Amino acid sequence: MKVIISCLNSKFVHASLSPWCLLSGIREFSKKTYDVSVLESTINADMESFARKIIDEKPDVVAFSCYIWNITETLEVAGCIKQNCDCKIVLGGPEVAYRPKDVLLKYNFIDFVLSGEGEWTFPDFLDNIDNQLSSVSGLTYRQEGEIVTIPEKEYTDTPPSPFSDEFFENLNGRISYLETTRGCPYRCAFCLSGRCSPLRFFDLQRVKEDIIRLASSGTQTVKFVDRTFNANEKRANEILLFIKQNYGKTIPKNVCFHFEIAADILKESTLEILSSMPKGVVQLEIGMQSFNELVLKNINRKTNTKKLITNIKKLMSFNNMHIHIDLIAGLTGEDFESFRNSFNIGYSLKAHMLQMGFLKLLYGADMRENSEKYPCTFNEEPPYEVTSTPWLSFDEIKMLKNCEDALDRLYNSGRFLYTLEYLTDVVGIAPFDVFNDFGNAVKGDKMRLCDYAEEVYNFFSTKCDKDILRENILCDLLSCSASVQIPEVLKIKDPLYKKAKKYFTQNVNKNIKIAILYSKNQIFAVDQSTSKNLHNRYEGKFYDINELQDLF
Repeated sequence: MKVIISCLNSKFVHASLSPWCLLSGIREFSKKTYDVSVLESTINADMESFARKIIDEKPDVVAFSCYIWNITETLEVAGCIKQNCDCKIVLGGPEVAYRPKDVLLKYNFIDFVLSGEGEWTFPDFLDNIDNQLSSVSGLTYRQEGEIVTIPEKEYTDTPPSPFSDEFFENLNGRISYLETTRGCPYRCAFCLSGRCSPLRFFDLQRVKEDIIRLASSGTQTVKFVDRTFNANEKRANEILLFIKQNYGKTIPKNVCFHFEIAADILKESTLEILSSMPKGVVQLEIGMQSFNELVLKNINRKTNTKKLITNIKKLMSFNNMHIHIDLIAGLTGEDFESFRNSFNIGYSLKAHMLQMGFLKLLYGADMRENSEKYPCTFNEEPPYEVTSTPWLSFDEIKMLKNCEDALDRLYNSGRFLYTLEYLTDVVGIAPFDVFNDFGNAVKGDKMRLCDYAEEVYNFFSTKCDKDILRENILCDLLSCSASVQIPEVLKIKDPLYKKAKKYFTQNVNKNIKIAILYSKNQIFAVDQSTSKNLHNRYEGKFYDINELQDLF
């Protein structure tokens, strides 16, 4: 039997684990032998061409892993295959596992839907596809005009490793993912991770071996997909120490490890290890969702926000890792003012990235299944984003979308940090108001960086000292890009500039860019031949003009 396992990734740089997990399950648990291959693509590829690639293999069974980011394109490919190939098509993954009957009713070209853990269910399905379908746990299929669903089983074992030779041949330097636990200790109403299965931990020795294999494969980023990496303090510490002890040895120096953590449960022992990690080795993603504890309680998430804030501040003080924190708009009980307050608290922590997400009503999540407890309206098409709640209107969510765009372009990009510090810390504008007001003035319009900088200057120059604003924008532009154009509105003709530029390029470095800061009587100089920092910026230096003037 010829079997194709496929997944459409969101981008080429991502290397999904799911098809390789299925392949490992077949090799470990199947009672029969199959001709199996994995074919990957992205949602940005030509779907008809990818479908043709699968059809040309003349498969008997085609399996797709389905998620909110690829379900539309996956169905397009599956439909094309079914029209041109006599094969069975089976879907699995979180986007279909919680609505298998609906999928079969809506799409007649889909033959089967599998729910549960595919390492076990998929090989069982293949072994019984011709006779004993009723014995396959988690399978939904058609039988004599009726749709039949077999209950799922719960598994407690460690699944086989997905990291086969074929996996590494296909990885090709892309971001790699590593699963060391399955399930989640939390039961957040908007999430599926806590619903899948009780939290269980994979064999630690295998985890260490997989870390070495992935790190040595040519990838630059290994992302742990564990929902709460530090759920077990002792285990998390052992993995971090293993990485630290092997870094620069069996783990190449250019590899970075990404972890999702719950910062409020971080222990001192873990903080101590993190503080000692080499710079750039670790990235942390912290999903706090909100700083309103009542809102968190509404969604079944218990968080000590005071401890959360304290620990994030400690992590930032180490200055050796990229810190990414998440807020979600649209949560139960969170109105515009509450979200504004959460945003301002989150921004004050000065994380390298403050991500604004919008609540998604996933199939299988409590927030979708219990509309009385979690009332809201949402888009019926993937990714099912909320459009309004009793606490947040449609217009307010639209405003927050524009705020998100400004946040990404001004702060998360690292491009306007001096400007933002001036506006928030010196002028005293609340951070949320900076992004919300500007974002809704510009409204996500696409433009070059130099044009965007001009918009920043024009908008905020009426709210502060325009000369100081101009100087901060100049410092930002020189710090973030070696090729950026300076808007005409920011330029001042001054013979001193030519003299100073000549001095720095001849005596310091030819790649230095400078700006004269008249308000401080300083020269700002940036060596753009150096490496960028954790904010993706070149480090700049400030020189007193009086001390340099005799030199040029």
